[in-house]
Amino acid sequence: MSVPSTGQSAPDPQAGIERIERFLAATSERTQALQAAEAFADHLPSLTSTERQQLVRLYVGERLVEVRRRRKQIAQQEAVQDVRERLRGRCIRIGLLLGLFSASLTLWLIVDIVM
Repeated sequence: MSVPSTGQSAPDPQAGIERIERFLAATSERTQALQAAEAFADHLPSLTSTERQQLVRLYVGERLVEVRRRRKQIAQQEAVQDVRERLRGRCIRIGLLLGLFSASLTLWLIVDIVM
């Protein structure tokens, strides 16, 4: 007995794992930023409760912006590296083809001269 099709493809397990990893990383970053903000605010005992909350909120926000900026920069660097590797591979293949062409042309000329 076959399972009826719902018209949707099966979810990609790798995509689901990546979503969970991104969620956990974001949660960890937010937690670390909040802990750092609280530690910073602890050094300023003269703050009122409202000022402390505002400072913590601003600190966390700035820290998360910086984390996103760094993550974007790393992704761009990885993309550039990927392009470089693909271009390097193409250059190697072109060099090999040119080498084979040169060798076969040389061989053809040698055979033509001998005969």
